[in-house]
Amino acid sequence: MNRNRQVLRGLPQHSSFPSFLMLVLLIIVNAILQPTFFSYQVFKMNFMTFTPLILVSLAQATVILVGAVDLSIGAGISLVTVAMASLMGDSSLSILLVSLLGVGVALFLSLFNGFFIGFIGPPPLIMTFATSTVWFGIALLIMPTPGGYIPEAYYSLYGKSLGGFLPMPVLVLLIAIVFCLLLGRLRAFRHLYAVGGSEAAARASGIRVTATKVFAFLVSGVFTALAALCVVGQTATGDARSGQGFTLNSVAAAVIGGMAFSGGRGSYVGAIMGGIILGLLINIIYFANITSFYQEFMKGVIIIIALLIGAVPRLRRSISRR
Repeated sequence: MNRNRQVLRGLPQHSSFPSFLMLVLLIIVNAILQPTFFSYQVFKMNFMTFTPLILVSLAQATVILVGAVDLSIGAGISLVTVAMASLMGDSSLSILLVSLLGVGVALFLSLFNGFFIGFIGPPPLIMTFATSTVWFGIALLIMPTPGGYIPEAYYSLYGKSLGGFLPMPVLVLLIAIVFCLLLGRLRAFRHLYAVGGSEAAARASGIRVTATKVFAFLVSGVFTALAALCVVGQTATGDARSGQGFTLNSVAAAVIGGMAFSGGRGSYVGAIMGGIILGLLINIIYFANITSFYQEFMKGVIIIIALLIGAVPRLRRSISRR
């Protein structure tokens, strides 16, 4: 009984607790603005939109754990989508092979960043900003204007439900969650926290810092690959600009979810909630009938407020230490 009380008392200090409160509040506001919010169809449509955002939030959160940031996630998604739209045909074999190629491209792009940052040592912010321009340039070279071909068999699958009740985007998220749970059992994953907390201390304790950073980008690439496959299913086309909005949104969602930008603290649970929170914020802006001129402004203001709320537990801890 005492242990349960201690757990309950410690909840407000958890890095993801403010995100949980924001999530509950935004669900209530969405339900008020959209009376059919809890209907199955709206739930399905929401997660068709939210799933790529949640996945890139997980991708960014993994990199942030080691004290890095990846500004090339959005450009990587764009490159994957145009590559798939340029190569995919109607046959099942073509869909399978091109999808695997898309996954391979996403993993390669992430590993490229990871190897350079881990072995050569440029600042992650500068390195990934540079590669983002390269990936975006290649995507534009392949497909200067939106187009290509995605067969109906692929994009209709993303809108279907397994067994008539489990939407495909939710199934993709469940697969990602299982992957997160499996990662949590690995020693290499726990090393991410150690490296993000203090590289010098991690190196002194025998942790291979360079390999850990490469591992972080590899895991990030898995989530980015899943997000790219979802974006292709959602848009049913190739577009060099399809991933532009994901980079900064992934950073915002991860930080809203309680990830410490300095590294070494945070959880995948928080990152998932951060992605949903950002998706719900976009919903609120739309259903509140805010004009397009003010939408980005309001989105930025709300994100700043969310970040301030998320900073309250850290301020309390710093004050108590004094």
